[in-house]
Amino acid sequence: MTHNLLPLSGKKILITSGSTRAYLDAVRYISNISTGRLGREIATEALRQGASVTLLYGTGSSIPLVGAGFKPAPTNAINHLTLIEVETVNDLLTTLQRKLKNTHFDAIIHAMAVLDYVPERYIEGKVPSSGEDEWIVKLVKTPKGINIIRDLWSEAFLVGFKLEVGKTKDELLQIARNFQVQCKANLIVANRLEDINNDRHTAYFVNNKGELTGVFHNKKAIAEGLMKTLIS
Repeated sequence: MTHNLLPLSGKKILITSGSTRAYLDAVRYISNISTGRLGREIATEALRQGASVTLLYGTGSSIPLVGAGFKPAPTNAINHLTLIEVETVNDLLTTLQRKLKNTHFDAIIHAMAVLDYVPERYIEGKVPSSGEDEWIVKLVKTPKGINIIRDLWSEAFLVGFKLEVGKTKDELLQIARNFQVQCKANLIVANRLEDINNDRHTAYFVNNKGELTGVFHNKKAIAEGLMKTLIS
């Protein structure tokens, strides 16, 4: 018996998801509040549509559950999912530039919350809690991961994410348009922190013409919207 192919059968998708860390010393680090739940939902939906997924996820972030309860028939999701854990920004960049650079991807969804600033200096061992009353840390800017991705995979359909705080909808959309021009993404998913709460997650899709192509109000809907964009 033959099965009809799923819409994304034969397509390879790279998804980055979750948080990154930057260590101050052996036991302390700075990070961000990303949980990876949206990235997990995107990866799960991509598998359901038949894609082969490589998921780069931050340590402690959510990952797809592809056990008995996951049924993307007729394909086997486990055989189509590659999980790569990264912890720091350097881990991410090394994985992209060395481990994956010669791998073909039809689409790349860069949902990971990559730290924009990291400590300039890492201190070996543990800074004693009985030490100085102040610990002054200098932060330095990190390379833009999405620009590196675009350089390495110039032909892939690239989705970038833009998170803002306290902006109006119009301001958010303009920021997304500017970001799209800078990183040469095919699509920007723009959202505001105040619109994200548990299952509620409002996101705006802005294409490479600066047009608003969709508004979604939860993570599952965002994931389904992204897959429909890739299929169309």
